Amino acid sequence: MNLTHVGRAAHRSSRPWIGLPGGLALLLLGIAGSTQAASAATWVETWGQAMVSHVQPSPGHEGVYAAPHLRDATVRQTVLVSVGGQRLRVRLANVYGSAPLTITAASVAPAVDVAGDHTAIDPAHSHALRFGGKPTLTIPAGATALSDPVALAVPALSNLVVSLYFHDDSAIADYHAAQTTTTTAVVAGNALRAASLASRPLLAALDKDAASHIYVLEGVEVEAAQPTRVIVAFGDSITDGAYATAPDKTWPGVLATLANRTTSPGAGVINTGIGGNELTSDQTYLPFGPAALKRFERDVIDRAGVTDVIVLLGTNDLNRGIDAAGQPGGAAAHDIIDSLRMLADAAHAHHLRIHGGTIPPFAGFTAGGWYSPTTEATRQSVNQWIRSAGVFDSVVDFSPALAGAYQPSPPAAQQPSLPEGMAQVCAGDTGLHPNDRGYAVMGTLAYNVLFHAQEQPAARCH
Repeated sequence: MNLTHVGRAAHRSSRPWIGLPGGLALLLLGIAGSTQAASAATWVETWGQAMVSHVQPSPGHEGVYAAPHLRDATVRQTVLVSVGGQRLRVRLANVYGSAPLTITAASVAPAVDVAGDHTAIDPAHSHALRFGGKPTLTIPAGATALSDPVALAVPALSNLVVSLYFHDDSAIADYHAAQTTTTTAVVAGNALRAASLASRPLLAALDKDAASHIYVLEGVEVEAAQPTRVIVAFGDSITDGAYATAPDKTWPGVLATLANRTTSPGAGVINTGIGGNELTSDQTYLPFGPAALKRFERDVIDRAGVTDVIVLLGTNDLNRGIDAAGQPGGAAAHDIIDSLRMLADAAHAHHLRIHGGTIPPFAGFTAGGWYSPTTEATRQSVNQWIRSAGVFDSVVDFSPALAGAYQPSPPAAQQPSLPEGMAQVCAGDTGLHPNDRGYAVMGTLAYNVLFHAQEQPAARCH
């Protein structure tokens, strides 16, 4: 397993770049680098997600893989920011594309609070996005691009609407599959200035579940006038927020809320969890993304202004990671530990604080044979190493915080002493993923560890 890094000179927080593979970067035309350098303010990410490949098997065409296409269509997406600022810029991705992607026009606006309408904006406060001074952007295959700064006040913990118009035939290869709420609307024509898209027919060209996905939009940055902490939550579906009812109900969302309501100047909190993600194994043609070891640079190190990362990974490796025989039968403890150690080394090499999250219990989960005495022993071994090895700057001990009374799965019920399981009152399913209550416990715990606080969740799990 190899973990490589691009030098910090190409870090996205410093200037508006088009980022290219292999660590190359091209400065967008029209940006005055001297002006950027003269400014005392710094750019920090306030919202972001980890993108995965939307290049999927084509139905009825064995061996053919393709991304969905749009033509003469607008994609409007609403995201919840964490820390606020007076200027912003937007990052767009075509990392998984095999051809250049042209965005004909784009805009950003504060969301307007209209019941049942996540697409509502005030056109008078909508701002056109420009890229190197131009309204149209072509992102090379395998690259990302950053917009020019926009003078727009962004309050902390507010909703922001980004609209992208595609005039020509466009393959949309980058997306994030699991949103916790209705996020996206895709409609015909150029609707960037429309006050609402609620009355327009929705296009199904991208995906039947397009309303709960994010496309092309990878991050939003704001300009911070003073040093501001940026925390990346790096994990799998438990971090992504499976079974949460809203973005602010995930554990990173709870952390963001506490950090920006109780501290000054607040903190950026970025959720780069991917459902199904593993530490060492790629899931190239599934929405589970590349191995965490491979994506750590892009989804953590390269995020603007990042200072901290909380790692919560290993659950999926326990279930289907590569075993000693080279089969997907569950990773050994030393494989998970070695991978976590590599992430810690990479974070420290880039002067980041890294906080280790212990793997939550799942002895009550009944699907797919997740629990066994062997996997439980491995989980306990990994958690004990996280707590005692001294590799991490701090430990966020999620496991005991989520444990409590539960209905054991048949294999767990057969054990002479009942293994630790996720409390039913904090479980969104039969005991693998938390619900809002469980995520509130997790987010409060993470806040207390990182900010040396003593906040209490509304209700505990046990």
